[in-house]
Amino acid sequence: LRKSSMIPQFLLEENLEPIMCTLPRRFAVVALAQMVAQSRNWELGEEVGYHIGHSNMTNLISTRSKIVFKTAGVVLEQMRHKGFAALQYKVIILDEIHERSVESDLVLAYVKQFMMTTNDSRLVLMSATIDSTQYVEYFKDIGKVELITIPSSSCSNFQRKVQYLEQIVDILKMDSETESPRTKYCPGLDCKAEAYLSPDVYQLINKLLLHIHESERDTEKGILVFLPTYYALEQQWDVLSGCSIFKIHILHRSIDTDEALETMKASKSCRKVILATNMAESSVTIPGVAYVIDSCRSLQVYWNPVRRINSVKLVWISKSQAEQRKGRTGRTCDGQIFRLVTEPFYNTFPDHESPAILSLSIREQALMICCAESRAMNDPTVLLQKILNPPESAVIKDALETLVQIDAVQPALSGGYQPSFYGYLLNSLPLSFRASVLTLKFGEMGYLHEGILIGIMLDIQPLPILQPFGDQAMRKKIRDNYFDEGSSQQIGKKEATLIGNLRAFQFWQYMFKDKFRLECLINIAKNEESNASGPLILKNEEDWCRFHNLVPKALNNISEIYDDIMSTLHRFRPPFLQKISPPKYLQTSEFHHACRDPELPEPEHMPLFSLEADNSHLDSQWRCASHPYISATDFAATDIVNDLKKAIKEMKIQLADEQVGGNAQPAFGGEKWVEYVDNTFDVK
Repeated sequence: LRKSSMIPQFLLEENLEPIMCTLPRRFAVVALAQMVAQSRNWELGEEVGYHIGHSNMTNLISTRSKIVFKTAGVVLEQMRHKGFAALQYKVIILDEIHERSVESDLVLAYVKQFMMTTNDSRLVLMSATIDSTQYVEYFKDIGKVELITIPSSSCSNFQRKVQYLEQIVDILKMDSETESPRTKYCPGLDCKAEAYLSPDVYQLINKLLLHIHESERDTEKGILVFLPTYYALEQQWDVLSGCSIFKIHILHRSIDTDEALETMKASKSCRKVILATNMAESSVTIPGVAYVIDSCRSLQVYWNPVRRINSVKLVWISKSQAEQRKGRTGRTCDGQIFRLVTEPFYNTFPDHESPAILSLSIREQALMICCAESRAMNDPTVLLQKILNPPESAVIKDALETLVQIDAVQPALSGGYQPSFYGYLLNSLPLSFRASVLTLKFGEMGYLHEGILIGIMLDIQPLPILQPFGDQAMRKKIRDNYFDEGSSQQIGKKEATLIGNLRAFQFWQYMFKDKFRLECLINIAKNEESNASGPLILKNEEDWCRFHNLVPKALNNISEIYDDIMSTLHRFRPPFLQKISPPKYLQTSEFHHACRDPELPEPEHMPLFSLEADNSHLDSQWRCASHPYISATDFAATDIVNDLKKAIKEMKIQLADEQVGGNAQPAFGGEKWVEYVDNTFDVK
């Protein structure tokens, strides 16, 4: 049973509409909405739709969508503006509730409070691997709680076989190796051991892939490999790069959604291998996956209270997560699961993953709660204690004290905390807390437009500049066409990436969006067909972006968020708006690029270079011959880089002052910003 796609439809058949279904990941939201629309022969965005980030594919006709899939983050954003009105659905489905993100736990707490005020809605909690007793106990206050268990294995015609490192060694005939598998591939006695991935593990996965391919004649049966990080995906890609027998797909949040959805298509000519992080762990069934190779590792983000920054580390997964990964096969065919740990080692794994809210700073969530209009929702000391696994009171206190120090909230005379003007503004921006703080800081410096774009790029994936997966040299070559960090003194790679993408966006805005679209509108107004001025101003944006190694969806997504932020700032009218200058790309007078030359030869006769790869998402594509696309002096790059470097260095110094007891200063006119950027940039 594909519960995520079928349960909403079963409820719809009983006339229980409208229905909202939340999921942890964007990829799953889009894939499930498309699946339901296709199964019911509906147009996506009409009767069934989805809402992720700024992409709202719902209510595209006059009537309200009957089924809407959303991320938990979108639900929180809507509740920030509408309160409980954002939950006015006949049925609320919270899917994959075993995934304990901060957003999911907050939505769960809000929905519980909402259900205590209404008898008109039904709540459905779904997961294949939860501790149901805990949730029944949590919701007992709202009345009758029914637990429905749907058997799966007894009803399925397909079998799943789990094999551990002991069996894998036998299968691959590796007994002759001098070093034991435990120490080589699975160091330590239990899950307290470090979860790093050695080069030996990548080679083991490669051997296992080749063995599966040789022993399984049906090439339509695909293989799903779970790895913890983008770096691990690239390392495995490199190991497989010389192998032409596989069609390799990548599932990671930095990959465009449309490209990620290509994994849902069957491959008949070549065996499909999907390298994925935990975004493929639940919700979506990838057709044809018969084998799962599980590294049994994941990436955990946690709050470092000493350095006062978010840090990351590799950890061993829980048994619940392993079962979710196991469930990615055995859906459409028999399945085999290879876990790259010994069985005794696996038995030491925790039963369930730890709630993220217990390991992260909750400043952003505390501010959001303080800014809520409803009195029932605007006291973080009360509401955060109503979460399924509430954070310690000391963590809540620390978060609120930090917000007071940066002048985001103030102690109220009646008790509790009252947001300041700055706090309301921070909370109103459609960015993460870190990105919002940076954006407003850069606004104070007089670089509002550039600051908004940098703030957006801290939050979103993919970024504007094309990033060929698995080819770092090509990625750098492409980025250098927009910004070469070698031309600036002492600039870090993270900064260079952000500045390069900032300049790429400005280049697109200057060369295509403002110019080409204006010409199209003029021609439309004259009832004429659009004629591009110059042979390389191609007929559509995708061609133009492909010519310049850019991702059009990323550019347009950033543009939409930028407009939203500017509207918010003009509504709040912070003092720094009085001193902002026009965007730097509008102030250029000498900027020249080959695409603006009306006497260039036809494209087929121009000296272009191509980007080639063995996989479909890196098909050969022609590129613009003008290199670099932007010179080191265009768009005031030197001034922006120098000012950003100066500001960030000041922030790092102030962080050191804070750690030794420095006095906090107000946000506007003050400099209490450093702790939010220490892990973002690497200025030397």
